[in-house]
Amino acid sequence: MSDAPVVLVVEDEPLVQRTLCTALTLMGFQTRRADNVDAALTILANERIEAVSLDIRIPDPKGLQRTGLSVLAHLRSIEEYGSVPVLVFTGQALSASDEQVLRRHNARVFHKPQSYSVVIEELQRLLKTPVA
Repeated sequence: MSDAPVVLVVEDEPLVQRTLCTALTLMGFQTRRADNVDAALTILANERIEAVSLDIRIPDPKGLQRTGLSVLAHLRSIEEYGSVPVLVFTGQALSASDEQVLRRHNARVFHKPQSYSVVIEELQRLLKTPVA
């Protein structure tokens, strides 16, 4: 079994999801993929995740208007995920209330497009993982 940190990549754009997962894998991380709210919640309930890359605007198959911020709030409500690093991605300007939620839940915000090297460096720093 690998000791590599497991990163959950929650992203609905297939190309972005695939390329980010590939970059993370090449740098020594294991990845799990989710392309909507339900898939992310299922993975979080069934696997141990060390970090999360989270797109704010992801689909909600149940139509409950849940977003990446909903996933973040749920994540932080689970004791074992209270301090897991969360890197949030957005391609749009954030509202003041969104920014407040992100600060309250200690999430690092990246604006798309973002260089994967910056994301990987931040994950390595937060997880204290040596460069592969």
